[in-house]
Amino acid sequence: MPIRRIFILCFLLISIQIFSQGEKLYFTKINLDQKIDLNILEKYELQVFHITSNHLFTAISENEINELISLGFHVEELDEIEAYDKFFLISSKEKFDSGNSFLSNKVYSENNFVITKNTGSMSERLLRENFLMVELNPNSTFKNIKTLLPESSTAVNDTIISNLVSAVNADSVEYFIQTLQDFQTRFLFASTRDSVASWIKHQFLRMGYTDVIIDSFYYDGTWQKNVIATLTGSDEPQKINIIGGHHDSYSSGDPMIYAPGADDNASGTSAVLEIARVIKEKNYVPGSTIKFITFAAEEYGLWGSKDYALKAFNSGMEIKIMINHDMISHTNSSVGNSQVDINYYSGFEYLRELAMDCTEQYSVISPQIGSPNSSGSDSHSFWQLGFPSVYFEETNFSPYYHSPNDIITNYNMEYCAEVIKSSCATLLSSMLLPSPVNNYYLLDIGTGSSLLLSWAPNTEPDLAGYKIYVGTSSGIYDDTYTTSDTTYVVEGLTEGTMYYIGVSAYDSDGYESILRERSATPRLLPLAPEGFSVSPAWHSVELIWNENNEFDLLGYNLYRSLTSGNTGDKLNNDVLTDTMYVDNTAAGGIYYFYTVKAVDSLLNESINNTTLKSRPVTLDQGILVIDETSDGDGSLMNPTDEQVDDFYSALLSNFTSDEYDLIDEGNMNLADIGAYSSVIWHGNDTDNLNAPFIHKEMLKQYLDFGGNILFTVYRPSKAFEQIFGFQGSYGPGDFIYDYLKIDESLGSLNALFNGAIGIENGYSNIFIDSVKTLASNQYHIKSIESIEPSGSGTAIFKYESMFDSTSAQGSLKGRPVGVEYIGTDYKVVTLSFPLYYMNFSEAKELTEYIMIDKFEEVMPVEKEENKLPSEYILSQNYPNPFNPTTTIKYDIYEISYVSIKVYNVLGKEVSTLVREEKPIGTHTIEFDATGLPSGVYFYRLEAGDFNITKKMTLLK
Repeated sequence: MPIRRIFILCFLLISIQIFSQGEKLYFTKINLDQKIDLNILEKYELQVFHITSNHLFTAISENEINELISLGFHVEELDEIEAYDKFFLISSKEKFDSGNSFLSNKVYSENNFVITKNTGSMSERLLRENFLMVELNPNSTFKNIKTLLPESSTAVNDTIISNLVSAVNADSVEYFIQTLQDFQTRFLFASTRDSVASWIKHQFLRMGYTDVIIDSFYYDGTWQKNVIATLTGSDEPQKINIIGGHHDSYSSGDPMIYAPGADDNASGTSAVLEIARVIKEKNYVPGSTIKFITFAAEEYGLWGSKDYALKAFNSGMEIKIMINHDMISHTNSSVGNSQVDINYYSGFEYLRELAMDCTEQYSVISPQIGSPNSSGSDSHSFWQLGFPSVYFEETNFSPYYHSPNDIITNYNMEYCAEVIKSSCATLLSSMLLPSPVNNYYLLDIGTGSSLLLSWAPNTEPDLAGYKIYVGTSSGIYDDTYTTSDTTYVVEGLTEGTMYYIGVSAYDSDGYESILRERSATPRLLPLAPEGFSVSPAWHSVELIWNENNEFDLLGYNLYRSLTSGNTGDKLNNDVLTDTMYVDNTAAGGIYYFYTVKAVDSLLNESINNTTLKSRPVTLDQGILVIDETSDGDGSLMNPTDEQVDDFYSALLSNFTSDEYDLIDEGNMNLADIGAYSSVIWHGNDTDNLNAPFIHKEMLKQYLDFGGNILFTVYRPSKAFEQIFGFQGSYGPGDFIYDYLKIDESLGSLNALFNGAIGIENGYSNIFIDSVKTLASNQYHIKSIESIEPSGSGTAIFKYESMFDSTSAQGSLKGRPVGVEYIGTDYKVVTLSFPLYYMNFSEAKELTEYIMIDKFEEVMPVEKEENKLPSEYILSQNYPNPFNPTTTIKYDIYEISYVSIKVYNVLGKEVSTLVREEKPIGTHTIEFDATGLPSGVYFYRLEAGDFNITKKMTLLK
């Protein structure tokens, strides 16, 4: 047996519907030990990856996480799930060392276990260290239903059981264990595996069983063999009871040669054989079918039980109970003072109680509550698929575990026989009890004082009726009722009080099944619909919510308002019976506030309803400017929010535009941007680059609708893909590749940027505004990375620097810093530099070019064509700093004799650029400083009585 109390959670997310819809899933823990109506969780149909009495481990979307938190649930997001990710939950019976190297990919830990990610390649090493790798694939959804053992079933005193149990013989047990040990090894890869399976099959045949098969399965290049003997039931043969234990062994040293495995697990196999022997010897005819199964390949991951349990699940087999035995022959005490662990599983705690009662009544040993949800043996494979399971194991764990000393002389055959008596009694007692009710539902009628119960009828031929238990605490009941029907109305309840109501079946002999318990609260008004969400759609808004489960539910009313806090007008004429509605009358650019209310048969409406805000996707409201820049103090490279807003407002002065400040407003959604035809997303600081990454799904949705976006941000690699290094490569599945059409990025700690050189028609050069940059960086800026376009993208700018490309500062010179994708589906331009720090007139020219020529925006503010200057103006040269050429622009408002000269810091004239009469208009001149040393220079304009001087910097 692999070490007990080991859990390994592994799931392979293949063809999960949410993934196909593009919605991210998160591996999540939800607390169950809280005073919240767990019926809410049931409505979400959460897949059960692992569950304990206190926690549910599942995979849910971010929207579901937020909804559950808003409803009061404690939800812990453990890890983001990518398709094909595998998670493992590992623990040990011995002191757990969370520092073990195989726990390096840890995503969650508690005192006795750790969940790791993608550590599946370590299965053999884990086995050597007495751990086991067990896959847990979700095959059920969470149900808020408990199974409890009623008092009438806790001590089944039956002479047939006593007669059968008394026939269990320690000598017979010893024979089985000794013979299995005599194989020397039963290791799954050893050559003895076929002879071991044949010997076990022969034992069943020798006892008189006629339906005995060897059920083979393929594992790791070998055929492994489960052995199955079947005793068909006389009354209900379709109902199956399984007695199991594994017959393979493992040992330190060389298990191919010697792995005696007397305790692990010849003792468990002997339990299967001995119970089969006793039942045949006593000519016992069961009402339902018994299958005696010894499993192969347990030590390497429960492969034999996994194979059989999955076959049972896929075939729809109705398994009433699976009793497992693993290591049941070691004790440190005399038999009368010994104990046995009853390992139990969440949802089937009643089997623990039944096994403990049978142990006390039919054996001389004492039962002890064992491990919950143990993944250390074959019962786990059955529980994982929803089959009722329980697991017997010695309390004094063998010190010879997985060693060559695991031999029969170290164990107690009388003790082993007593454990087998306990197990045999548990099997027979369980078979005496009627089957529990199925498809049990508990519904609120809507009167405020009544609840309606319904369930499927039982099929036992001697069924006498059903019992109903009512209380205000789980498992503690104040009233009991009986009925022969499969529906029942419990009346006289208190409105607003949570009731726990159990249902059981009983037969003509007075035997009673386990209880199925649910909880519900009677209310007069219907509950407010849960899971309400609104989604912007093309010229419409889609609304969905979870279905209410009140018995008297008539349907739903949907309201829409233009102001928050008001219910507004009802959208539906007739009461809605669906849980989805599309508002096709929503106008573009207008926010609406939606409320859905449940309606009962008396036309009462629910209260405390959730109101949500949204608007349709129309792409017709002009330009939205999204500002993610942290508010600065106004110092160089640290602009205030007002400075940034004024800059972009001036850039778009000829357009209709709105602004959204992510710092002030918080996260946004598709409703916030879907009304606009184009978006400018800018970030002008490097403090926090998470905003684009956080909003990737929203940006995808907007672009998928056909929107246009201009991104002007630092480090797109980090902003969109959270790349923290200086180099990144991207492919399908990455937003930066799929949507921005970028396949590589490259940054440098020391590279300095002072402009972008246009390399595509229409894109003019654009340079740094030296007034906004630091002299310490020689009027350059850092953290500008290159972005290489994929085959679908086009490079539009290249990196410019005053430094030579062979230097660290100029190492990125000539590489792309702008990429465009102008498609028929959407259009996007990405600049890896912030426009705020660029020359304003050039930034304005670039922005207007992109908006008009690329994004096809109209300019509603009429632009005066050929407007003549109204004053003399000398503009700042660009680029500045420069090497060795720069451009100087100036305006002349009347015909004038113009002089422009350049001086050094000593006031000495070094160049005359203009000395002639100039007409009215805007003029440019290029200054070539080749031959001049680096330094500060001044250029002076004189025109008539007007003169002005400005500074420029030459860097070589």
